[in-house]
Amino acid sequence: MKRRMKSALSLLLAAAIAVPAFAVPTASGAEEVQKYEFEDGTVSGGKIHTEGWKGNTAEDGTGEDYDMTEFSGDGFTYLEQKGTSISVDVTVPADGLYELSICYCEPSDPNKKIQYLNVNGVNQGEVCFPHNLEFSETSGGVVMLKEGKNTIELKAYWGYAYYDYLTIKPADESLTNLSPTRKLSNPNASDSTKRLYNYLCDQYGKHIISGQQEYCGSHNYNQWNDPDTYIKDNEAEFEYLMDLTGKQPAIRGIDFLAYNTTFEWRDNAPERCIEWVNEYGGIVTVSWHWNVPTEKGSTDAAFYVESTGNTPFTTFSVTNAVTEGTWENEKIMQDIELIAGELQKLEDADVPILWRPLHEAEGGWFWWGAEGPEPCKKLYHLLYDQLTNVYGLDNLIWQWTGGTFETSAKWYPGDDVVDMIGYDKYNAVDGKPNLSSIASTFYTLVQSTNGEKMVAMTENDSIPSLENLVNDKAAWLYFCPWYMNYLTSEQNNPKENVKELYQSEYCITLDELPDLKSYPISDAPDLPTETTKPTDDTSESSQPDSKVLYGDADCSGKVDILDIIVLNKALLGGGKLTEQGIANADVDGDAKPTAQDSLNIMKFLVKLIDKLPV
Repeated sequence: MKRRMKSALSLLLAAAIAVPAFAVPTASGAEEVQKYEFEDGTVSGGKIHTEGWKGNTAEDGTGEDYDMTEFSGDGFTYLEQKGTSISVDVTVPADGLYELSICYCEPSDPNKKIQYLNVNGVNQGEVCFPHNLEFSETSGGVVMLKEGKNTIELKAYWGYAYYDYLTIKPADESLTNLSPTRKLSNPNASDSTKRLYNYLCDQYGKHIISGQQEYCGSHNYNQWNDPDTYIKDNEAEFEYLMDLTGKQPAIRGIDFLAYNTTFEWRDNAPERCIEWVNEYGGIVTVSWHWNVPTEKGSTDAAFYVESTGNTPFTTFSVTNAVTEGTWENEKIMQDIELIAGELQKLEDADVPILWRPLHEAEGGWFWWGAEGPEPCKKLYHLLYDQLTNVYGLDNLIWQWTGGTFETSAKWYPGDDVVDMIGYDKYNAVDGKPNLSSIASTFYTLVQSTNGEKMVAMTENDSIPSLENLVNDKAAWLYFCPWYMNYLTSEQNNPKENVKELYQSEYCITLDELPDLKSYPISDAPDLPTETTKPTDDTSESSQPDSKVLYGDADCSGKVDILDIIVLNKALLGGGKLTEQGIANADVDGDAKPTAQDSLNIMKFLVKLIDKLPV
């Protein structure tokens, strides 16, 4: 059960949050497609071209031929170095979600360019523009727009590309459903794993769960003094949060980077997982920075590739790793056997985890993603098959951490081997925090699996602000800042922002978790309730009970914050009440539930009024 709010104002705000998180209006009444030319907008630091041209990407003509003569309207724009921008004002008839497409040409870089996407001055994430040789459209994701005028801006992050126009159209209504499948990819998942997954499904769209990544490695330097306690060293982030907010995060992020067959150093990460779940009552998410030899025969290990500039780096080939008979394949099979043994410790202790291997593969900075999507997906499938079918591990909830680029679908391993979608958000720039909820990123990820998979912010720098989560209606399952300065620096996370979110009703902290070992299991999706169809039948089944519990809109037998959520969802058109729910929700006696009824229930819960009007 949620704790009592410390003030009436905070509960009223929290109630406002809980509704938009899963009752987001779509723009179904809007005009289908609207087109806006960038040359008619505002250009800051860039250029406008009114004539196109053809050419070759190499001065000696040995490159690729490109053609920028087939543009739309009166011209096109050019984004140059970081800081330049182009924007257009768009007008929509209703609040809601809209799909954005952008026509561009990017002939100079054989890979891609990436720009920031801002809506009404608020960063919504990034848009990728893959290499092409003539003007063509790419997806800009899904954005939340308000009724009337909105400003959509591309701000150069990795510039040097040409932009012609953008289009917007109403997003599919299914995006607002947020009713993910209740079935895990592993049909033999343990009961504890199912219970954890069901709890997460029940919170999705209603609350955001707090998380925090622990500092990697070196956790056991006092182990000799207290050999049976593992969570005691390098707890700076968790102590910081307790001192600042009075709360601990519900989810602890732990890295298995010390577990491989190249070196022997270990840091008791599996033991900390067990302690956090079984003694603290928390949830664990586990990443694996998979260290491999820097080269054949080396005892030095790394996970970064040379192009990153990191030292040490590895020349380990993921393509060879998934090819039988290679030394790389032999090495990864040894590592998988070792990691399976560590994960088995968790299963033996009845500890389910959010398992996040091969993360950030699209970036290409880790060896598992450095050679493109196909070998990476083969490695993921090999790892899934080995851990699930060969080693019989049934305590893993498999997460895929991906992107929102048009090329991201090529990297996705598939619904049959993925349980949740993650996104790693690092967008604080110029020494300033970025408290955006990146709603465009969230709904683009929801769209990527047709809403079948929950979406979490699996790593981040700045935690989104409570206000932005409300206004942007971004229903991230959880957040999880990286360690040290990523959490504690004011340049990433202002203290007041962290404190406000942690102490809000919307955010679930460690003390608010239920007993997850006994949480109910359900394979049914969390669908909206349906209103009883009008009939001539006046039997008990079609009429509300004579005993009305005023305020109990969800018919749970009690009046609480969820009643406001269900009622507001119905008022916004995102759900329906049962006949009994309608009777219960009509607390002012005017024969139908209204926004005034919702407000009265809120006032009653925070004790601004002693009783409901009826």
